[in-house]
Amino acid sequence: MPTGREIPVTITEIRRYPVKTMAGEKLHRVAIGPLGVEGDRVVHVEGARSRVITSRSHPRFLSHKGSLGTHGEVLVDRRRWDSPEVAAEVVDIAGPGARLVRYDGAERFDVLPLLVATDDAIAAFGHDHRRLRPNIVIGGVEGLAEREWPGARVRNPRC
Repeated sequence: MPTGREIPVTITEIRRYPVKTMAGEKLHRVAIGPLGVEGDRVVHVEGARSRVITSRSHPRFLSHKGSLGTHGEVLVDRRRWDSPEVAAEVVDIAGPGARLVRYDGAERFDVLPLLVATDDAIAAFGHDHRRLRPNIVIGGVEGLAEREWPGARVRNPRC
């Protein structure tokens, strides 16, 4: 913060979205690296014309949950992402030729590999918060105060 003052905030949610277009999983702790949360957005829905399909145009995908299994495999509603059953559901939602594609490169993110949002900013968004799919939600921030944060640091006071 430019003023040098500290504002106490709380991390209220940590989430990972292994399948970009679907709901994700709530986590208690996570490792964050150069490509954000490990296993985040590594599978996406691609249409018949090889374009990425999102929940903005196909909101039914939000009723499905992507997660990582015990061995790091991507799951959709507790089933392997590349199973015939999941493939059929993707076609049912997005149409013939739609499929799930795995891609681990940095280009899989819309802008940056980590989305941090505040609870009041999500409320100001005015739409279903699931569309944003933030990795970290910070509570205790009034209004849109985070607009004053560029160049600031977040730190754990216990460290």
